[in-house]
Amino acid sequence: MRIRPATLHLPFYTIQTLKNRLEWVINLRWLAVFGILISVPIGQQMLGFSLAYPQIVITASILLLVNILYFFLLHFTIFRSEFQELIFAEIQVLTDLILISCLVHFAGGVENPFYFFYMIVVILAGFLFPGVLISMLNALFAAILLTGWTLLEYHGSVPSYQLGQDIFSSAHIVTALLAFYVTTFAGIYIISNLVQSYRGLKDIIDEKNVQLEKSMQARREIFRYAAHELKSPITTIQSTLAVVDHTYAKDLTPEVKDMVERAERRSSQLLDMINEMIEITKYKEGIIVSDYQCVMFCAWLKQITESQRSYAMQKKIQLDVGTLAEEVTICFDRSEMDKVVVNLLSNALRYTPQGGRVSIEPFQDRKHYGFCIADTGIGISKKDQDKVFDEFYRTPDAKTMERTGTGLGLNLVREIIKKHEGSIQLKSEVGKGSQFTVRLPRTDKSTLKSS
Repeated sequence: MRIRPATLHLPFYTIQTLKNRLEWVINLRWLAVFGILISVPIGQQMLGFSLAYPQIVITASILLLVNILYFFLLHFTIFRSEFQELIFAEIQVLTDLILISCLVHFAGGVENPFYFFYMIVVILAGFLFPGVLISMLNALFAAILLTGWTLLEYHGSVPSYQLGQDIFSSAHIVTALLAFYVTTFAGIYIISNLVQSYRGLKDIIDEKNVQLEKSMQARREIFRYAAHELKSPITTIQSTLAVVDHTYAKDLTPEVKDMVERAERRSSQLLDMINEMIEITKYKEGIIVSDYQCVMFCAWLKQITESQRSYAMQKKIQLDVGTLAEEVTICFDRSEMDKVVVNLLSNALRYTPQGGRVSIEPFQDRKHYGFCIADTGIGISKKDQDKVFDEFYRTPDAKTMERTGTGLGLNLVREIIKKHEGSIQLKSEVGKGSQFTVRLPRTDKSTLKSS
């Protein structure tokens, strides 16, 4: 059975975070090996220290080989549980402490102030593992290694390598060891408190995320329910108004006829909003199944553009559609992508004054395909550019120019493009126009082919 991070109460968000930190530790080891190998000739030739340089090089070489092994294990081994990955991390910590103890011994023992490198590994371990017990055991293991080597050197059981000529007294050794103990265990205590605080904050954030997800789900359900419940009566109202307008048109006074037509337009607008609300909810809940079809890319864009031609001519707007050097075949969900192009084109035409220009240009490269829709319309201010994709949002300038509008079109466009793993970018300047660029990745189901 797979052990979940919540079961282990890991001091990080996901198991991927643990992998990222282990990779970071492995990268630090490359730097450590490089630093050790560089310091050997410096200490030997420039500083004149009589240390065990051959043994230091051998230890660094072992560390290099071990790190190569860790690198391949981390990137090419599939661990069955988070517990196994923590075991892998603990093995690295213990190996590092053993190799550091050898390096410290060959480089002067407690006489060398770099014996505090033990602490680096111990503190890093404190960030990796849950609870304080494992961190304290690692600190205890480091203390045992340093104390063991120091006692063996002091009693002459192993060779002693000194940085200077003076022999350390027992008082000096005891002082150095006590300083190490106090610093190491105090550091672990501080780290454990920090991690515990971090974990508490993580729990609060996780709880808030769960509550937020529940509220978002409830909002989507209300959204969908309201849309479905409103659709039927609005459709009935619209049908009734249409019957009144066509059947009793001769009996209606101009004022009443105008009111009926206005109510009919408003009901149509409201019905469009309800349909878009239902579609957006379906996309966000992932309940729409794509139906991929293959089409001639440029011909498809031209066909949709021509459907908007009459409106462009009515507003005296120049509507252009570009082509590629060579026609290509593209496979996607045509009904969904039709909505994307129609929404963007109709918006461009609606918010471009008479005499303006709207264009759509297809493009393709090795990894992507897509199109740019540009206009010479009213433009969108920088402060509004991130908001135009939100539900029901319309810029003040858009409301002034066009009273009718649901504020859901671009939100639906974004959801469709997100479902296709693509992106949409907006470039705009007030008074000079806007440019929407839709970029979609080439996938197994959407591969461009030469026709």
